[in-house]
Amino acid sequence: MSLLEVRNLRVSFATPRGTVQAVENFGVSIDAGETVALVGESGSGKSVSALALARLLPTPPARIETGEVLLAGRDLLQLPERELERVRGKELGFVFQDPTSSLHPLMTIGEQLEEAILVHQRIPRVTARQRAEWALAEVGIADPKSRLAAFPHQLSGGMRQRAMIAMALVTRPKLLIADEPTTALDVTVQAQLVALLQKLQREHGTAILLITHDLALVSGFARRTHVMYAGSVVESGLTSELVARPAHPYTRALLRSVPSLSTSLAGALPVISGAPPDPAHPSIGCAFAPRCEFTVDSCRERRPALVPLSASVPGAAGVRVQSRRVACTESERVVAAEVRS
Repeated sequence: MSLLEVRNLRVSFATPRGTVQAVENFGVSIDAGETVALVGESGSGKSVSALALARLLPTPPARIETGEVLLAGRDLLQLPERELERVRGKELGFVFQDPTSSLHPLMTIGEQLEEAILVHQRIPRVTARQRAEWALAEVGIADPKSRLAAFPHQLSGGMRQRAMIAMALVTRPKLLIADEPTTALDVTVQAQLVALLQKLQREHGTAILLITHDLALVSGFARRTHVMYAGSVVESGLTSELVARPAHPYTRALLRSVPSLSTSLAGALPVISGAPPDPAHPSIGCAFAPRCEFTVDSCRERRPALVPLSASVPGAAGVRVQSRRVACTESERVVAAEVRS
């Protein structure tokens, strides 16, 4: 049984222009100790999906229409708020995208860490203080005792993110949701934070749901990847297979857009033409059709379902695709084109 099992999650928002469908038929499963990634452009529904899992979306305007979010067998969408508060922070940790806005500016780092501990554990405050110090040391913050007295604005961006990770992991949750944990950080600090998350995962067996737009980060970190577009998963599977043979045109376009030394020397970085769809005016067919190089008439007539990718793709012998699921009627032609190239 998976540690986390999300099924048929649908999230909408009430807006002045009417109801907007932000997430549709979202599903993901994560085993204990596993890392799974959600990848996609800004506005694809990644963060909304993650916030919905923990019921952190403001309602209204947000509304979870349908779905199941089973964490260790319990449906978080059905739990009373008081019981859910005991799950958040203890069994489910969350590293938010922007630590500057997520950390309380008028509380010291130590006070915020202690609060996270004392909410879930009945221990003396002096013991909570010691655990807070240990947590900062564990995430690689030098002189953790003095940093406990620091306010968020007195720390660098990388140190604030480390403090957020410490706060999320100090209670040893079973699942950590990391929403763009390396955004706005330089590449050196990004690499340090990824190495830190991998180290903590090995030591504590924590499962990680990683939300990012950085495919380079995903390829070296996540075992499985779900690619999202316009609020839906359009491709999922083992990361190694997905990177080696992308089956959905959107996945292929994302991978082509990753900067490399050759593209830098050429002076031109491939981009995905067009703009993301307006969720207030959803299309009847495939949401990616207006930007897709493989579009045919049927793509505009109906929205394809997320189904297993056939293993009998011409020229793809030896490539394991049984674990792959793709929402594209032209997926086999895309894989064949990728193999030929």
